[in-house]
Formats: sequence, C-alpha cells, structure tokens
Amino acid sequence: MTHTESPSELHPWPEPDHPLLAITPVVSAHRAELERHILAWADDYDLLDDAQARAKLAGTRLGELVARSYPLIEPERLRAVAGWFTWAFVIDDCFDGDSLAGSDHDAVAGRMLLVLTPDASRAPATTRLDALLSEVWHGLAADRSPAWRMRFSLHMTHFLAAFKYESLNRGTGHTPELRGYAQLRRSSGGITPSLDLLEAATGREVPALLHETDQLRAMYNHAADVVVWVNDIVSLRKELVAGETTNGVLVLARERGGGLQDAVDAVYRRVAWHVEEFHRAEAELAAISDDWLGLGAAERAALADFTHGLRAWMRGNLDWSRGTHRYQVPDGVRLSTDTSLVRPPGARPGSGW
Repeated sequence: MTHTESPSELHPWPEPDHPLLAITPVVSAHRAELERHILAWADDYDLLDDAQARAKLAGTRLGELVARSYPLIEPERLRAVAGWFTWAFVIDDCFDGDSLAGSDHDAVAGRMLLVLTPDASRAPATTRLDALLSEVWHGLAADRSPAWRMRFSLHMTHFLAAFKYESLNRGTGHTPELRGYAQLRRSSGGITPSLDLLEAATGREVPALLHETDQLRAMYNHAADVVVWVNDIVSLRKELVAGETTNGVLVLARERGGGLQDAVDAVYRRVAWHVEEFHRAEAELAAISDDWLGLGAAERAALADFTHGLRAWMRGNLDWSRGTHRYQVPDGVRLSTDTSLVRPPGARPGSGW
C-alpha cells in the first residue's frame, strides 16, 4: 500500500470541538512517585537493554499515563499498578522484534497465564518477566474477588494471544479488514486488562452482575475502542518506521481508498461516535442502577469510581500521547531485545517448548 502523504505531514490531533475533548482531564497527584516505581521495577528485574533503553522508558512518561488514567488510585496501590504497566510495555517491545516463532508466542502466552494463579499466590517463575508478573499479580489480586481475578485473567489471555496475530500480519505485510481488525485491536492494545485495573487501583469493585449489564459492557467496550483507535493515530509514524501493518489508520485507508489524512479524520469520526455512545449507555446505566435493589453506598461508590475511570482513560490516553517519547520520538529504540525475558533458558526457538 502506498500513500502520498508523509506521516510527519499528518495532523494527528482532534479538532477543538471533538467530543473527546469535552471530557475533563484529571491527573493523580502521585505522578512522580509512579514514574519512580516504573524505573525501579525495570531496574530490579534487569529488563532494559542499556542506558539508551532506560532513557527511552523515562521519556515514555509511563507514570503520567497511569496518573491520568487512574486519577483515583490509592497510595498503597501505586507500586503494583506501575509494575503491571512496566511488564506490559516491556513485553510489547519484546514481541515487536519478531524474534519469536509462532509456536513460541503460544508457549509464552500459556506459561505466563499460569502465573495468574486463582488464589493470587506467587507462582514459580522461569524468566525475569514471569517473576515480575508473579509479584505484580500477587500485589494486584490478593484482595480482589474471584470474579475480578477471572475477568482480568480472561482479558490477559486475549492480550497475550493477540501478539501472534500481529506478528503474522507484520511478517506477511498483511493489513486486516475492518471488522476483524476492530475485534483484534481491542485485545492487542492491552486496554481491557488496563480497564480492569481501575478497580484494583481504588480497591473498590463494581458488583459482578452490574458488570454484565448491556449498558456497562457497552461503556467498557466504547472506552476501550476510543483508547486503541486514538493510539493507532498517534503511533502511526512509529509503526510505519517499524514495518507495522496492524493499524486502524492503514485499515481505513485501504477500506476507503484514500490517503492517510483522510483515514485519520475518519478514525476521529469513529472515535466521536464511540464517545457519544459511551455517554448514552452511561445515562441508561444510571437509570437502571437507581432501581437496582441491594446496591448500598459502597457499591454505588464503586460504580461511580469505575465510570469516572473509564472517562479518565479516554481523555488521559490522548493527553499523554502528546508528550510521550514513545510516539513523538520514533527512533527505533526498544526497551528490550532480550528474548531470555520471555523464552526460558535452554528452550529451542520454534519448538513450542
């Protein structure tokens, strides 16, 4: 696929009247502490290639993303949430290099899922990333309900599985069609476990049956789609440099037959629709919950906090993207190229272990 525009010539931000900008930004006061935790996790588990990779992580301003997306995070939960994001960004860079065969993706996913023990106990670890995830899981889930643990584990399953399909697309130069891509992207972006962490960050859970209402599922999915489609726009320059093909701007450019800027504008129209549908579902859920017997003050507060967090993620991701080096400085530097972070010692590439 060829395009007339250079990615550097694109206008990657929404217009001033876009519905996404009507969401009020809120930032946790713990941003600096979150930044320190993220670098400490990376140092403690020796995750980064070198000083250049460490500077890249610092410039990513990952603590700012967490502070913007979890403005209600409790101080005692900062370290565990920061640890999950450190793990997620490092494993994303490990898989970006395509140094793992297809069977290796399956083996890595299967082994890492075993770390997410049903009782949140620490599982034995065979790699440093396994060990990090084991410690983080215990910190996140030890005081969470079985329902939350199962939901988070399912979304982690989807996240880990999506790396394989992105790799296959990249290796063959294949840009998926729109309907299939929209489903894959929600998983590949890691946004669904990230939204689950809203409850771990505050320590307050929405009742399980409310999670399964059509309205809350719609809010959850619309918020997730806003985040990943905006991410496709702001990461486009970086991903084109890396040879990435699984990107919503490219998908829409192929579907519409136009240029990249036309596709970017179409993505923002899609995002506007998701924001409007989120608010529609939010109003319906408020009416339902008003008539839902058995919801006490604690449950209603948890629902309010979760809704607040979904809105914060939509706006916070956009605001963070304006300044992070991860997208604004596409220098090709990855946090880690060390396959021993995901492949156990002695494992043969492509063997399925």
